[in-house]
Amino acid sequence: MKNTSLLVLLFINVLVCFGQNERDIVIHDSIYPILYQADKYPQVKKMVLNLEKQYGFEPELKHTLVNQSYKNNDIEFFKNEIAILVKEYGFQLIYLDGNESYYDAIVSGELSEWFKDMFLTNHFIWLKNNFEKQIDLKKLNELKTKDQIVNRFAIKLRTEIALDSLQMVAHSKLINNFFFENISDLNQITVKYQNYPTGKTFALVQNSFGVTEFHNMQVKENLKRFWVLFYPYYKKAYLNNEISYIYFKNYDNWSFVNFKTQRFGLLAIESVPELFNKDGLTEAPIEDLDFYKRIKTEFNWD
Repeated sequence: MKNTSLLVLLFINVLVCFGQNERDIVIHDSIYPILYQADKYPQVKKMVLNLEKQYGFEPELKHTLVNQSYKNNDIEFFKNEIAILVKEYGFQLIYLDGNESYYDAIVSGELSEWFKDMFLTNHFIWLKNNFEKQIDLKKLNELKTKDQIVNRFAIKLRTEIALDSLQMVAHSKLINNFFFENISDLNQITVKYQNYPTGKTFALVQNSFGVTEFHNMQVKENLKRFWVLFYPYYKKAYLNNEISYIYFKNYDNWSFVNFKTQRFGLLAIESVPELFNKDGLTEAPIEDLDFYKRIKTEFNWD
């Protein structure tokens, strides 16, 4: 396990992108950079709505956008989108953390009566159509918390207790195995439904489990075995416009860190911080050029 969170974020954010489809470009190059800027809210809202004209309702994006909608006093839009998320995508009050801009308003404030009536009506409709998904949705929403608890404990153990070299190796092995075991529920649910669980294919997971995937890609011992499990489903989801290219980009990032190669051609060597390129490599070789050429065509990457 690596305690390099800030540098990891820097690594991801500075990379130049070589492969994106049109949806990726809108989301990652246009929407995300200004998503949380209050004065850009009208622009973001317009881009999301235009994106949906081509690709259908984007539940994860809308889940983020409603927070900005309430902040910007766009109440009618906020109410309309929350109602859709509840009715069609399984949005639930119990998965909020209380820090949402609208939390007080819908629980005890000016929107509480409206929200209660709307939720009881629309959640019943979602339950009627998705009753069998409840336990699986709960498991998915709990993955992040399980990961965070163990990760905090692991960091605390490493920083507050003097471990010798053998203990450090054993400690890392235990934590890395936990990271892999922690995605077993995600794997079982993915296989069960034969789809990677997104808002479009399963239900809105309000507590994103992305960190559990990230930690497995970060660990050398886990990366390949994790990818064998999930790549076919990532590919299917990407081709159906249910996820973005970031999953493949993250794979290339950590493939280079761990094995000094990349697979999807999404990594620019000049953008890799020295921390992750101590050998001073001048290129990030692609491990299989035939695969790379095929996937660029299949994914419609320029």
